[in-house]
Amino acid sequence: MPINQVSEALAGFQALPPEARAAVMATANNSLERRLIISSRLAEGYQLTEIGLKNLQHVLTVWFPRGVYFELTDDTARVDIVVRRGWTTGKGVYTTTFLRADGSVIKTMQYDEDRFVGKVCENYDQRRSAYCCSMGGIDYRIAVYSARRVIFDRRR
Repeated sequence: MPINQVSEALAGFQALPPEARAAVMATANNSLERRLIISSRLAEGYQLTEIGLKNLQHVLTVWFPRGVYFELTDDTARVDIVVRRGWTTGKGVYTTTFLRADGSVIKTMQYDEDRFVGKVCENYDQRRSAYCCSMGGIDYRIAVYSARRVIFDRRR
């Protein structure tokens, strides 16, 4: 995402905690990468054990950013996730809303947790992606994607 688009994206994230905004700003001047803000929360009434929370953290840090990469549009700046229990599998179902910088909805999709596990995405830079903070029951993460490998889109 070019730096001017990052700046526009930040203008639309007034509700985002200052720590998350600072993390995006820290390296926003690198036009060879794309940053995606991921916010997640549990559905009302849905509770997880400590092991379940660790698994959720793992999925949202390791697998989710890989699984949704090819769903991102050029103007996707943020994804909001609501996690609930799936009736058929008993595993997490992720209702994911893809948003533009101004907060308008691009699309909403539902993913079963099994869809993410094992996904490969050479663009996702897990070492530079990070959990930012939790505020009001919502967790914030920054996913970093390298634009250098975008040329090799394997969907074609």
